[in-house]
Amino acid sequence: MKHQPFFVVARTAATYAGTIIGAGFASGQEIIQFFVSYGYTGLWGIALATLLFGWLGFTLMDLGFKLSVKSYSPVIYYLCGRQLGFLIDLVAGIFLFTTLSIMLAGAATLLNEYFTLPYNVSLIAAAIIIISTVACGVKGISTANMLIAPLLILSLLVISVYSLFYHNFTPNMLQPLPPIIKPAAPHWLLASLLYVSYNLIMGATVLVPLGHYIQSRRLRLLSGLIGGTLLGVLATVLAIVILLHYPSVLHYEVPILQIAAQQHDLNGIIYACTLLAAMYTTAIASLYGCTQKVKQITNAKAFVVLLAITSLAAIFSNLGFATLIRLMFPLFGYATLFFTFRLVWVSFRGTQ
Repeated sequence: MKHQPFFVVARTAATYAGTIIGAGFASGQEIIQFFVSYGYTGLWGIALATLLFGWLGFTLMDLGFKLSVKSYSPVIYYLCGRQLGFLIDLVAGIFLFTTLSIMLAGAATLLNEYFTLPYNVSLIAAAIIIISTVACGVKGISTANMLIAPLLILSLLVISVYSLFYHNFTPNMLQPLPPIIKPAAPHWLLASLLYVSYNLIMGATVLVPLGHYIQSRRLRLLSGLIGGTLLGVLATVLAIVILLHYPSVLHYEVPILQIAAQQHDLNGIIYACTLLAAMYTTAIASLYGCTQKVKQITNAKAFVVLLAITSLAAIFSNLGFATLIRLMFPLFGYATLFFTFRLVWVSFRGTQ
């Protein structure tokens, strides 16, 4: 990447944050399941996730550069060995495909319900836009995130800060809360690790190939730390907003959208567009990761693979949004936990 250092860091950090800020994050469902379900104690989980996202995001880019690879699979095998690496690689592929399916379904449903477009037309339109972006490769994905991630982050902050001012927020309002929903794990520490684990698989799909092109270790470090910090700040603000609306907000499939709509009709429309953008950034990373894996196995033409994967994802896009996050994401977190531990180990030991 022969660009100015600031541009490289901004582009990479935006791509990282945009990939992780999927519909689960932006809707508030992930924040509820993995953090808010523990009350204010869940904020410690967010603090830990922020540190891990920053440091391990850098480590993934470092591995991409030092191993000179352009896809996440070789990194998984490097970290986990041949046999376990194969299993985790398989789980990663299933996770990416599942995520792509749910993003397509979510986008089509949102366009249908909020903007009154026919569901099938919405689904096809979403698929075409996603395929067109991924066909441009990792540079197309990073460019899309460079344009969308700042707007995504700004929208999240505006809606959240509006809510905090509306409630005249003070730290004293964060009182211990009785458990109402079943959390993602028995303890907030484990929940934070699970959240980081499956999201790092998603992040690896773009961070590894981006790291391959970034020659400067300092720029890779800054990109990871800034991307991780952005994620942490947004997660903290969203968690506090949800805690202020606890427990009534738990009844909604898309909690943050409901909060935004209650503020003002315009806020609701803006946040609906934000959710669409979040689904888009997650979907393109998922499709890119799936495509790279299938191409590696079959040697088929890239565009044929793109069409095949997206068509299958559209067929399987009937899972419930909140149900997927509640049931599937913790399972993927457990399945990829060893990958995270190995990444932590390698980050301290060094990749040489």
